[in-house]
Amino acid sequence: MESRISYLAQIFAKNKEILIIEPSDLKDYEESYNRVYFYAFDFIKIKNMRLGSYFLSLNPFYYYALFRYLKKHHPSIILISQPWGIFSTYLVVKKIFGLNSSIIQDSHNVESEYAKIIIKDNNIPKVIKLFYLITIGFIEKLSLNYADYILAISHKNKKTFIEKYRAIPEKIVVIPPLVNVEKRPKVKKSKENKHQVWAVFHGIYRTVQNREAIDIIKNRLTREFRKYKNFQFIIFGKGVPKMNNGTLISLGFIEDIYSVLRECDIAVVPLVSGEGVKLKVLDYMAVGLPIVTTKKGAEGLELVSGKHAIIVDDVNEEFIKAIEYLIENPKIRRKLGYNARKIAEKKYEWKKDRR
Repeated sequence: MESRISYLAQIFAKNKEILIIEPSDLKDYEESYNRVYFYAFDFIKIKNMRLGSYFLSLNPFYYYALFRYLKKHHPSIILISQPWGIFSTYLVVKKIFGLNSSIIQDSHNVESEYAKIIIKDNNIPKVIKLFYLITIGFIEKLSLNYADYILAISHKNKKTFIEKYRAIPEKIVVIPPLVNVEKRPKVKKSKENKHQVWAVFHGIYRTVQNREAIDIIKNRLTREFRKYKNFQFIIFGKGVPKMNNGTLISLGFIEDIYSVLRECDIAVVPLVSGEGVKLKVLDYMAVGLPIVTTKKGAEGLELVSGKHAIIVDDVNEEFIKAIEYLIENPKIRRKLGYNARKIAEKKYEWKKDRR
């Protein structure tokens, strides 16, 4: 899938000079756009929480790189991921150098809402979680005040910014996440027989919401579906432990996620927490997988239950019955998958000529 950074760079870089400030692990696109400069900062990691971005304003290497860059270039746009560093960048760019550069915050979610999920992570020290909870609202409000524009990932997030922080509506532009829905070559199936049904879920294991979902699959859903001899759950993602208990197979980290998704038959998204648009759901839509998800998993996407996916309130009996329904009805699987792919093409497709 083309990265959000690539898409934003394409939008803003036309006839303009742009500086992108992102964590180093997000620098995954080809710098093929003229006059695009990238500052990638590394993380400070304390146990399970990465704090390099959070303390960007206190990073002397960041200021050194920013001052060196601004002495040579006068960018039209400075794009910063999330609220960290917005205010300090504003001071350097507009007060010290006196530039008229537009400072744009690319908001991946509402950070103060995501903090409610962070506090459930037992792998993060209590003092770090407490500090995060106390400071995040102030940092986010500061960024909304001093950024020239804020890119929201959904209309729901925009509404939250306005209601919670009294942000100026005209400053907030909704740019949803996009996915590459280009036709992909068919691959040789590795299933033992054509009657096997694979239900997939993937995600980075260090996030609380993904660990919760994987635990639900492992500890609850696998018991419910042992009666289907040709059915298996397939899970994978960065940091996901490898395992195989018959009904559940974990593949660990997979470089090319679509190589796995194209072999699967159903996408199961038992998310009970999370913030913002779930990119994994767009991945499933892109390859035409029928999706069973909670309302939390479908959040921020224009999906109609029964047409584009099966969406239920929670991981409950209705959720289980929806999976059973798709296992037993291949025609419905194909119809839902087709509709999911079509709305992905219409609403969320990444196109090189899109503006």
